[in-house]
This record gives sequence, structure tokens and C-alpha cells, in this order.
Amino acid sequence: MPLLVLSVSLAARRRGEKIGGLLTGLPIVSGPALFFFAVEQGDAFAAEASRAVLVSMLGVTVSGLVYAWAALRTSWWISLPASWAGFFVTVLLVQRVRWTATVALVAVCASIVLAERLLPRSGARAAGRRPIWDLPLRVIASMVLVVSVTGLAHRLGPTVSGALTPFPVAISILLGFSHAQQGSSAAISFLRGFMPGMWSFAAFCFVLAVAVVALGTSAAFALALACALLIQAGVLCWMRWGRIGDTARAS
Repeated sequence: MPLLVLSVSLAARRRGEKIGGLLTGLPIVSGPALFFFAVEQGDAFAAEASRAVLVSMLGVTVSGLVYAWAALRTSWWISLPASWAGFFVTVLLVQRVRWTATVALVAVCASIVLAERLLPRSGARAAGRRPIWDLPLRVIASMVLVVSVTGLAHRLGPTVSGALTPFPVAISILLGFSHAQQGSSAAISFLRGFMPGMWSFAAFCFVLAVAVVALGTSAAFALALACALLIQAGVLCWMRWGRIGDTARAS
């Protein structure tokens, strides 16, 4: 998992913030957490946690929107807590309702489409050097979240553990650094890649929620990962075609 976070960070540096955002849509933090739930607490626990993660993805979309709009007028250290507040308020509200995995999937997909349309077009640009400690910090922060949530899983139960698992630690780190070093425009560009990247995350959680008990841990996680990678590849092709089309129209 730390290698995945490191890989996404390096991809964002080399290929741009939008590609970094797209790759962050993969379940690089929640995936390992759900796997540990299945191994340590059982498949039924993991299935319920996956359903709760899927529901809480509504909070992730709200968190991204809040950050994008706050970043237009505030610094990263104000935008970040505001986005966290948006996540927790949304999660507290949506977890009061009992969602089936199918209904949650439909709601999440609708929220992703809506969030993409509501993102601001651009922000301010800035230039700054990346400190040498930013990559280690990203890795350590993601490890702390996974270890903390899995360690408390037997006390919190599957629903609460699952609800907290998608807390946007990975995107918070990437957004915060992008915003601080390159301005709000970079953070918004990151989110424009992250939002469509969440399609694969939603598919991953849905497959686990409906299949892990029936298929078992290994088969269900393999199927969920295959679905996530297939969708992510399709989104990447769509983004590239869109960029080519924009270039052709501009010329």
C-alpha cells in the first residue's frame, strides 16, 4: 500500500495532476483496509464494511467539491479542514439511512456525475519547490489511517469502520501539497481527474459488498480489483480521447 501511494505521487509529478487524481480514485487505502477486515474479522464483516464504504463515498464527493470551491479563496490549511468537515457531516447524514449496495452504487454514481459538473473551472497558479519530505509524509499518513482503522475495527463494528475507511487521507495529502506548491488551479485539476476515477472505487466496493461472502476473500478481491482496473483503463482512454479532441478543436 505505501508503494501505491508513492507511485500515484510520482505519476502526478510526471504526468500531471489530473492523471494523479485519476489514479488516486483507485482503492489504494480503502482496499487494503477492507482486505484486513476480511482476514481478521471475516467475510461477513468485510461485506458490511464494503457497503458502508460505498455509502460514505458520497462524503468523499462532497469533500472534493468543498475543497475545490474553498481553494479559490483560501489557503490549503483552511480548505483542507473545510473539506474534512464536509466529509464527516455528509457521512453522519447518509449513514442514518439503511442503504442496499445497489441503491448506494446508483447514488454514488449520480453524485460523481453531479460533482464533475459543479467543480469550478480554474483557480490561481503558483510555483513552488516540493520539499524532500513530502513523499515520505504521504506514505506515512496513509499507513497511519489503515493501521488505525483496522486496529479499532473490532470495537467500532463493520458499519462504523467502513464509514470511516474512505476518509480522504490520500487525496487530502495530494491536494494539500498541490495547492500549496502550485496553487488552487493544480488542486482543481487534480479533482477533475479524481472524480471520474471514483467510478472504479465504487465498482470495487460494490463487488466486494455483494460477492465476498459468496466467493470468499481471495476470489472476491481478485474480481473487484479486475473490475476496478478495467473501469480505470476505460476512463483513462476517455480522458485521452477528450484531450486529443480539445487539441484538434483548438488548432
